[in-house]
Amino acid sequence: MNELALHVLDILGNSIRAGALHIGLTIVESLSQNIYQIEIEDDGRGMDEATLKDVFNPWVTTRKERRVGMGLSLIKQAAEMCGGEIKISSDPKSGTRLCVRFEYLHLDRPVAGDMSGAVVMTAASSSKIDLVYTHTTDVGTYRFSSHEVLDILGGVALDNASIMRAVQEMVQSNLDEICAEGEEPVALSRMGH
Repeated sequence: MNELALHVLDILGNSIRAGALHIGLTIVESLSQNIYQIEIEDDGRGMDEATLKDVFNPWVTTRKERRVGMGLSLIKQAAEMCGGEIKISSDPKSGTRLCVRFEYLHLDRPVAGDMSGAVVMTAASSSKIDLVYTHTTDVGTYRFSSHEVLDILGGVALDNASIMRAVQEMVQSNLDEICAEGEEPVALSRMGH
């Protein structure tokens, strides 16, 4: 996976499969501190100690439809290749917390990709999930709550294609506003545009 948004989408999917009703996604990208950090916390059924011990092994998964689980091992490898690290804690009673940190300026750090798409796609997957996404840059902070959006929409589901598109445009517009003034969004500037 060459975009961080694809890793995030995969991990958010893990939270949903674990029965989470509340998922927090926090991203901090700071050029001044040279960090790009992704934190995902959920209240799903967490992992026991034995499962947690093997969580980065690509040949171990709790999925029934396929017998490999490459997601966490791939993001771990990407973080470590970029001077970063990954930490995970979990408890069967309270859920899971994952924190991945990259060096922001590392040449091999994957681009952010379509983070607004990953967030909206996850939020649209179930109206029962409250996904709270907070994104902080050196310029400012943007916060999105899927339940707040559902309240504003008067109960209209996010899985409607027109609604999804409008919400994604809103999220992306807000993310664009917290990019440094005069700078292109990270995903474009890293590609040399």
